Amino acid sequence: MSADRRVTIAAVAGAALILAGGVSDFLTGTFWERHALFASLAANLLVVAVTVAVVNEILERRDRRRWSLLAQSVLFELVQGARATWTGLLAVLRVAEVQTGSLEHLSEAAAVARDPGRLSSATRDLLADPERRATLQRMCSALSDHVSSVVARWAPVMVGARPYAAVLDRHVELGMRLGWLNDVLASNEPVDGLSLSQRHLTRSSVAAERAAEFGADDWLHDQVLAVIMLATDLDDESREQALSLVSADWWTERTAGLSSRPPAGG
Repeated sequence: MSADRRVTIAAVAGAALILAGGVSDFLTGTFWERHALFASLAANLLVVAVTVAVVNEILERRDRRRWSLLAQSVLFELVQGARATWTGLLAVLRVAEVQTGSLEHLSEAAAVARDPGRLSSATRDLLADPERRATLQRMCSALSDHVSSVVARWAPVMVGARPYAAVLDRHVELGMRLGWLNDVLASNEPVDGLSLSQRHLTRSSVAAERAAEFGADDWLHDQVLAVIMLATDLDDESREQALSLVSADWWTERTAGLSSRPPAGG
Protein backbone atom coordinates (compact mmCIF):
# COMPACT_ATOMS: atom_id res chain seq x y z
CA MET A 1 0.00 0.00 0.00
CA SER A 2 1.39 3.41 -0.97
CA ALA A 3 2.14 6.10 1.58
CA ASP A 4 -0.41 8.48 0.04
CA ARG A 5 -3.10 5.83 0.33
CA ARG A 6 -2.25 5.11 3.97
CA VAL A 7 -2.44 8.81 4.84
CA THR A 8 -5.79 9.06 3.07
CA ILE A 9 -7.14 6.03 4.94
CA ALA A 10 -5.96 7.45 8.28
CA ALA A 11 -7.58 10.80 7.55
CA VAL A 12 -10.86 9.20 6.42
CA ALA A 13 -10.91 6.90 9.46
CA GLY A 14 -10.35 9.86 11.77
CA ALA A 15 -13.10 11.90 10.11
CA ALA A 16 -15.44 8.90 10.27
CA LEU A 17 -14.84 8.47 14.00
CA ILE A 18 -15.46 12.16 14.62
CA LEU A 19 -18.64 11.99 12.56
CA ALA A 20 -19.73 8.86 14.43
CA GLY A 21 -19.23 10.69 17.72
CA GLY A 22 -21.35 13.57 16.56
CA VAL A 23 -24.10 11.30 15.24
CA SER A 24 -24.14 9.26 18.45
CA ASP A 25 -24.52 12.42 20.48
CA PHE A 26 -27.44 13.44 18.29
CA LEU A 27 -29.08 10.03 18.62
CA THR A 28 -28.46 9.44 22.31
CA GLY A 29 -29.30 12.90 23.47
CA THR A 30 -27.14 13.99 26.36
CA PHE A 31 -24.98 10.84 26.67
CA TRP A 32 -21.67 12.62 26.13
CA GLU A 33 -22.77 15.52 28.33
CA ARG A 34 -23.62 13.15 31.18
CA HIS A 35 -20.32 11.25 30.77
CA ALA A 36 -17.92 14.16 30.44
CA LEU A 37 -14.84 12.23 31.63
CA PHE A 38 -15.43 9.38 29.19
CA ALA A 39 -16.09 11.84 26.37
CA SER A 40 -12.84 13.67 27.12
CA LEU A 41 -10.83 10.43 27.16
CA ALA A 42 -12.39 9.24 23.90
CA ALA A 43 -11.68 12.57 22.20
CA ASN A 44 -8.07 12.56 23.40
CA LEU A 45 -7.53 8.99 22.25
CA LEU A 46 -8.96 9.85 18.84
CA VAL A 47 -6.64 12.83 18.48
CA VAL A 48 -3.63 10.73 19.56
CA ALA A 49 -4.50 7.90 17.14
CA VAL A 50 -4.89 10.18 14.15
CA THR A 51 -1.78 12.16 15.08
CA VAL A 52 0.35 9.02 15.43
CA ALA A 53 -0.85 7.68 12.08
CA VAL A 54 -0.08 10.94 10.30
CA VAL A 55 3.30 11.41 12.04
CA ASN A 56 4.32 7.85 11.18
CA GLU A 57 3.55 8.46 7.52
CA ILE A 58 5.49 11.73 7.56
CA LEU A 59 8.50 9.97 9.10
CA GLU A 60 8.33 7.15 6.55
CA ARG A 61 8.15 9.63 3.69
CA ARG A 62 11.17 11.45 5.12
CA ASP A 63 13.07 8.15 5.36
CA ARG A 64 12.18 7.27 1.78
CA ARG A 65 13.34 10.66 0.49
CA ARG A 66 16.51 10.63 2.59
CA TRP A 67 17.63 7.17 1.50
CA SER A 68 16.05 6.96 -1.96
CA LEU A 69 19.23 6.56 -4.02
CA LEU A 70 20.95 4.36 -1.45
CA ALA A 71 17.84 2.22 -1.01
CA GLN A 72 17.49 1.82 -4.78
CA SER A 73 21.11 0.71 -5.03
CA VAL A 74 20.63 -1.86 -2.24
CA LEU A 75 17.39 -3.13 -3.74
CA PHE A 76 19.08 -3.58 -7.11
CA GLU A 77 21.76 -5.70 -5.41
CA LEU A 78 19.07 -7.76 -3.70
CA VAL A 79 17.28 -8.17 -7.03
CA GLN A 80 20.50 -9.43 -8.56
CA GLY A 81 20.80 -12.10 -5.86
CA ALA A 82 17.18 -13.17 -6.22
CA ARG A 83 17.40 -13.24 -10.01
CA ALA A 84 20.64 -15.21 -9.97
CA THR A 85 18.92 -17.69 -7.64
CA TRP A 86 15.86 -18.54 -9.68
CA THR A 87 17.58 -18.36 -13.08
CA GLY A 88 20.51 -20.42 -11.79
CA LEU A 89 18.26 -23.10 -10.37
CA LEU A 90 16.22 -23.24 -13.59
CA ALA A 91 19.47 -23.88 -15.45
CA VAL A 92 20.47 -26.63 -13.00
CA LEU A 93 17.03 -28.20 -13.41
CA ARG A 94 17.44 -27.92 -17.21
CA VAL A 95 14.02 -26.37 -17.73
CA ALA A 96 15.15 -22.94 -18.94
CA GLU A 97 18.27 -20.90 -19.40
CA VAL A 98 18.33 -17.12 -19.59
CA GLN A 99 20.83 -16.20 -22.30
CA THR A 100 20.65 -12.44 -21.71
CA GLY A 101 19.30 -10.11 -19.08
CA SER A 102 16.63 -8.65 -21.38
CA LEU A 103 13.14 -8.29 -19.96
CA GLU A 104 11.75 -10.45 -22.76
CA HIS A 105 13.96 -13.42 -21.91
CA LEU A 106 13.42 -12.91 -18.19
CA SER A 107 9.64 -12.88 -18.63
CA GLU A 108 9.75 -16.11 -20.60
CA ALA A 109 11.91 -17.79 -17.95
CA ALA A 110 9.75 -16.40 -15.12
CA ALA A 111 6.72 -18.11 -16.66
CA VAL A 112 8.59 -21.41 -16.32
CA ALA A 113 9.62 -20.55 -12.77
CA ARG A 114 5.95 -20.10 -11.85
CA ASP A 115 4.92 -23.48 -13.28
CA PRO A 116 5.00 -25.83 -10.24
CA GLY A 117 4.12 -28.91 -12.27
CA ARG A 118 7.06 -28.50 -14.62
CA LEU A 119 9.43 -27.61 -11.78
CA SER A 120 8.29 -30.58 -9.71
CA SER A 121 8.99 -33.09 -12.46
CA ALA A 122 12.38 -31.56 -13.25
CA THR A 123 13.35 -31.51 -9.56
CA ARG A 124 12.47 -35.18 -9.15
CA ASP A 125 14.65 -36.00 -12.16
CA LEU A 126 17.56 -34.02 -10.70
CA LEU A 127 17.33 -35.66 -7.28
CA ALA A 128 17.48 -39.09 -8.90
CA ASP A 129 20.93 -38.28 -10.34
CA PRO A 130 23.86 -38.15 -7.82
CA GLU A 131 26.00 -35.98 -10.11
CA ARG A 132 23.26 -33.42 -10.59
CA ARG A 133 22.61 -33.37 -6.84
CA ALA A 134 26.26 -32.36 -6.39
CA THR A 135 25.77 -29.59 -8.96
CA LEU A 136 22.71 -28.40 -7.06
CA GLN A 137 24.72 -28.32 -3.84
CA ARG A 138 27.50 -26.22 -5.38
CA MET A 139 24.95 -23.82 -6.87
CA CYS A 140 23.13 -23.41 -3.53
CA SER A 141 26.45 -22.81 -1.75
CA ALA A 142 27.48 -20.04 -4.14
CA LEU A 143 24.04 -18.41 -4.14
CA SER A 144 23.74 -18.59 -0.37
CA ASP A 145 27.11 -16.89 0.07
CA HIS A 146 26.18 -14.10 -2.35
CA VAL A 147 22.71 -13.39 -0.95
CA SER A 148 23.93 -13.54 2.65
CA SER A 149 26.85 -11.20 1.96
CA VAL A 150 24.56 -8.57 0.38
CA VAL A 151 22.11 -8.80 3.28
CA ALA A 152 24.87 -8.61 5.89
CA ARG A 153 26.49 -5.62 4.18
CA TRP A 154 23.32 -3.55 4.02
CA ALA A 155 21.23 -4.80 6.94
CA PRO A 156 22.31 -2.00 9.36
CA VAL A 157 21.11 0.66 6.91
CA MET A 158 17.96 -1.04 5.68
CA VAL A 159 16.72 -2.12 9.11
CA GLY A 160 17.14 1.45 10.35
CA ALA A 161 14.91 2.73 7.53
CA ARG A 162 11.49 1.33 8.37
CA PRO A 163 9.99 1.31 4.86
CA TYR A 164 12.62 -1.19 3.70
CA ALA A 165 12.83 -3.54 6.67
CA ALA A 166 10.08 -5.85 5.42
CA VAL A 167 11.59 -6.46 1.99
CA LEU A 168 15.00 -7.05 3.55
CA ASP A 169 13.48 -9.68 5.84
CA ARG A 170 12.16 -11.65 2.87
CA HIS A 171 15.59 -11.63 1.25
CA VAL A 172 16.98 -12.91 4.55
CA GLU A 173 14.50 -15.78 4.26
CA LEU A 174 15.79 -16.53 0.76
CA GLY A 175 19.38 -16.64 1.98
CA MET A 176 18.45 -18.89 4.89
CA ARG A 177 16.58 -21.34 2.66
CA LEU A 178 19.56 -21.54 0.31
CA GLY A 179 21.87 -22.06 3.27
CA TRP A 180 19.76 -24.88 4.68
CA LEU A 181 19.57 -26.59 1.32
CA ASN A 182 23.34 -26.42 0.98
CA ASP A 183 24.06 -27.53 4.56
CA VAL A 184 21.68 -30.49 4.42
CA LEU A 185 23.12 -31.69 1.11
CA ALA A 186 26.69 -31.10 2.29
CA SER A 187 26.06 -32.98 5.54
CA ASN A 188 24.58 -36.03 3.86
CA GLU A 189 26.58 -36.18 0.65
CA PRO A 190 29.57 -33.80 0.73
CA VAL A 191 31.05 -32.96 -2.65
CA ASP A 192 34.74 -33.25 -3.45
CA GLY A 193 36.98 -30.26 -2.97
CA LEU A 194 35.62 -28.97 0.35
CA SER A 195 38.29 -27.60 2.66
CA LEU A 196 38.66 -28.72 6.26
CA SER A 197 37.11 -25.45 7.49
CA GLN A 198 34.15 -25.83 5.12
CA ARG A 199 33.50 -29.35 6.36
CA HIS A 200 33.75 -28.19 9.96
CA LEU A 201 31.32 -25.31 9.38
CA THR A 202 28.87 -27.68 7.70
CA ARG A 203 28.97 -30.07 10.66
CA SER A 204 28.48 -27.12 13.02
CA SER A 205 25.37 -25.73 11.30
CA VAL A 206 21.91 -26.02 12.83
CA ALA A 207 20.77 -27.75 9.65
CA ALA A 208 23.19 -30.61 10.38
CA GLU A 209 21.19 -31.46 13.53
CA ARG A 210 18.32 -32.68 11.34
CA ALA A 211 20.15 -33.44 8.13
CA ALA A 212 19.03 -37.06 8.14
CA GLU A 213 15.38 -36.01 8.42
CA PHE A 214 15.56 -33.07 6.04
CA GLY A 215 17.75 -34.90 3.55
CA ALA A 216 14.82 -36.93 2.25
CA ASP A 217 13.98 -36.28 -1.39
CA ASP A 218 10.52 -34.94 -0.54
CA TRP A 219 11.98 -32.22 1.70
CA LEU A 220 14.64 -31.30 -0.85
CA HIS A 221 12.02 -31.21 -3.59
CA ASP A 222 9.77 -28.85 -1.66
CA GLN A 223 12.65 -26.59 -0.67
CA VAL A 224 13.91 -26.23 -4.25
CA LEU A 225 10.43 -25.25 -5.45
CA ALA A 226 9.94 -22.86 -2.51
CA VAL A 227 13.28 -21.15 -3.19
CA ILE A 228 12.52 -20.69 -6.89
CA MET A 229 9.04 -19.30 -6.21
CA LEU A 230 10.27 -16.95 -3.48
CA ALA A 231 13.22 -15.72 -5.53
CA THR A 232 11.02 -15.08 -8.58
CA ASP A 233 8.55 -13.05 -6.51
CA LEU A 234 11.34 -11.08 -4.82
CA ASP A 235 12.88 -10.29 -8.21
CA ASP A 236 9.66 -8.66 -9.44
CA GLU A 237 8.58 -7.00 -6.20
CA SER A 238 11.98 -5.59 -5.20
CA ARG A 239 12.63 -4.32 -8.72
CA GLU A 240 9.29 -2.50 -8.80
CA GLN A 241 9.92 -1.01 -5.37
CA ALA A 242 13.39 0.14 -6.42
CA LEU A 243 12.08 1.84 -9.56
CA SER A 244 9.32 3.52 -7.56
CA LEU A 245 11.96 5.23 -5.42
CA VAL A 246 13.89 6.83 -8.25
CA SER A 247 12.45 6.60 -11.75
CA ALA A 248 14.39 5.91 -14.93
CA ASP A 249 13.27 9.34 -16.14
CA TRP A 250 15.02 10.98 -13.18
CA TRP A 251 18.29 9.25 -14.09
CA THR A 252 17.91 10.35 -17.71
CA GLU A 253 17.24 13.96 -16.73
CA ARG A 254 20.04 13.92 -14.18
CA THR A 255 22.50 12.58 -16.74
CA ALA A 256 21.47 15.23 -19.27
CA GLY A 257 21.87 17.95 -16.68
CA LEU A 258 25.33 16.81 -15.61
CA SER A 259 26.61 16.20 -19.12
CA SER A 260 25.45 19.58 -20.42
CA ARG A 261 26.78 21.62 -17.51
CA PRO A 262 28.82 24.62 -18.77
CA PRO A 263 32.56 24.64 -18.04
CA ALA A 264 33.59 26.01 -14.67
CA GLY A 265 34.31 29.72 -14.92
CA GLY A 266 32.68 29.90 -18.33
